[in-house]
Amino acid sequence: MDTSVLEDLGLSKGEIKAYLTLLELGETKVGSIIEKSRMASSAVHNSVHGLINKGLVSYIKKGKIKFYKAVPPKQLVSFIEDKKKRVLELLPELDIRQKKSEEKQEAEIFEGLKGVTSMLNIMIEDAKKGDEYLFFVVNVKDKEKNEEIQEFFTHYDLKREEKGLSVKGLVPKYMKGIFRGRKSMKTRYPDFLIPSNIAICKNKVVLISWEEKPVGYLITSKQIANIYREFFYEIWNKS
Repeated sequence: MDTSVLEDLGLSKGEIKAYLTLLELGETKVGSIIEKSRMASSAVHNSVHGLINKGLVSYIKKGKIKFYKAVPPKQLVSFIEDKKKRVLELLPELDIRQKKSEEKQEAEIFEGLKGVTSMLNIMIEDAKKGDEYLFFVVNVKDKEKNEEIQEFFTHYDLKREEKGLSVKGLVPKYMKGIFRGRKSMKTRYPDFLIPSNIAICKNKVVLISWEEKPVGYLITSKQIANIYREFFYEIWNKS
């Protein structure tokens, strides 16, 4: 008989042997279990007590002598259900532990236009409708290059729209003309110097260097994202 499934349920080999012996013998004294199973006395006593604790063996006293009896095999199903119930009760705490481990902190580097595109897509892949996407505009010294970059971001606008994200951006006043017609976002135009090339969404922050060869840095950190988010709103509220 393949008894490995009983081991999977958490029974030791000694407990399995004692249980099967009791099924064959019916109600009996511990001495008969030792004799039939050929297990050591201490091993039988430990196994029987383990089975009692698991609810798989019962006993009655006749005088001063205990007589043991295995519960019907169908009770093993109840034993499984009890384990399942205990696991379900434990699930909320296990989920909390998993979420804590998922709050990892890491940084990745993406090179080239395709790399930056991938990075921006990764940034919003877990975002849901209504989540905020905040940005300090990508800005370089070359005006024509700026227009080219924002042309690239108009395609990204569509992806953010599809996700239903709430997009807000801070843009220098002199770039206001480039943003005409970008109705999928709210923008404010501070008349003082602001950072650039930064975006925040949920627990992710991207920093972009858009020179000859674009390079993107994707930081995954709830703490860092919150710092940049607070900084964004400090400027937003003053603009």
